[in-house]
Amino acid sequence: MPRLVLLLLAAFALSVGVAEAADRSDGSTAAPSRITHLLTHVPLSTLNKVGAGKLSGPSSFTLTKLRAPLRRGGKPELLTFELAWCPHCAADSWALAMALSRFGKLSGLRLIDSGTLYGTKFHGNPPFPHTQGLSFFDARYHSVYLDFASVVLQDLAGHQLQTPTRTEGNAINAFDHTGEIPAVDVGGAYGFLGSGFSPGVLAHKTWAQIAKSLADPKNPAAQRIDGLANLFAAAICKTTNGKPTGVCNSSGVIAASVARLQ
Repeated sequence: MPRLVLLLLAAFALSVGVAEAADRSDGSTAAPSRITHLLTHVPLSTLNKVGAGKLSGPSSFTLTKLRAPLRRGGKPELLTFELAWCPHCAADSWALAMALSRFGKLSGLRLIDSGTLYGTKFHGNPPFPHTQGLSFFDARYHSVYLDFASVVLQDLAGHQLQTPTRTEGNAINAFDHTGEIPAVDVGGAYGFLGSGFSPGVLAHKTWAQIAKSLADPKNPAAQRIDGLANLFAAAICKTTNGKPTGVCNSSGVIAASVARLQ
């Protein structure tokens, strides 16, 4: 993302507190059950065929190996920093939701349209207007393997929304020194920065069209979203001691691990 955005996000400590933001919204709406069903029921055969998928290279999608375990409630925690207006966050959100759903139950998902702020105010080029993604704002997650926390720093209008805790801020700062978004910390073992694929892959596609495409291993969007979901799952498996085995021993997750985590 542009340097202007990175400098802006360095000031996130001044944003509204989480408790104070409880009555606010990031601009998302509740996701219809048909979309969440498609998202959480992608056939294992499809995920295995996609394997490592077609993801961005290390210059735009960086991976850092970490050695500071991030845990909550006795479980490794997956932590994300996002912006509601960020098209890259919207793109990655599909894969994050898919990966999380393989380790537990994710409920309260919402739909978000990234709008035009990235291009009009922050001069993103390409601007990737109206990228259709998912919001984890106020979502709930239950898993015996993993904990999940999402911090939405700004809403669709660019207003400050949530502030990370000191622990969350320190975890992300360990590998994100410039405030790049999206940022994902997987259990303090791996830090991901940037977008796993170009938001342009989702251009002019509705949420329903994206969700339906995920089951087709030949679909360009699925080759990226499913591949990124396999990679996130592979990273999670490193923190859960390879559990559940049905996920961690699947050929798609193994392929993603060999391609990007070794």
